[in-house]
Amino acid sequence: LEALAGSGGPVRLADLSRQLGMPRARIHRHLKTLRELGFVSQERNGERYWLGSRLFHLGQAAREQFEITRIAERPMHNLRDAFGQTIVLSTPVNGEALVVAVTESENVVQISVRPGARLSAPQSAQGRISLAYAPAAVRDRVLASLDATERAATEERLNILRSQLYEYSSGEMLGGISVLAAPLLGDSDELAGTIAVVGAAQDISETPEAIALLQAEAAAISAVLGSDAYKMAGS
Repeated sequence: LEALAGSGGPVRLADLSRQLGMPRARIHRHLKTLRELGFVSQERNGERYWLGSRLFHLGQAAREQFEITRIAERPMHNLRDAFGQTIVLSTPVNGEALVVAVTESENVVQISVRPGARLSAPQSAQGRISLAYAPAAVRDRVLASLDATERAATEERLNILRSQLYEYSSGEMLGGISVLAAPLLGDSDELAGTIAVVGAAQDISETPEAIALLQAEAAAISAVLGSDAYKMAGS
């Protein structure tokens, strides 16, 4: 299902087999079951597959029940008012950040981020946070695509952001756009999500004041989720 979700469109059986490293016969059996349950749709007289409509309804229900979006709603508005910029909430999925909620700025010209978008590492601040807290096997898989120099630099950056509890990027995904992001932590300091300020480079910078504003709201959300990591870091 995650392979289909990340494909951006219908996928052939052979392509799924190569991507997942599984025999075509096994993939076909899984797809047959998922299709019968309504989780997958199949092209008529073809072998291309895509996500089924039942997943859309499940996703809507999950979003309504998803606790972190409820907990983060007020802090996101607080940050929007403080920064005057768009605020993005994401959750970790396989070392990437999946955007689940957006509070847009009230500026005449807005920088918009689409819910459902995936932000990968090492090209985004939110993606690096997700990767930094991901299981070792996930980190190794993502970092394996980098050359030795890039991998060493990325690993060092992941270690630093876990220590400083924020990450900053400028112009990495899109020229002129900056992002200041902080992790949202739960029980055992596991990553529950990230919260980020997104805006024009001239409006967002890595200043102590901006970091403090963002981390204050991230700490409040994390405390509700069961983590005192921000309190311990500041002590």
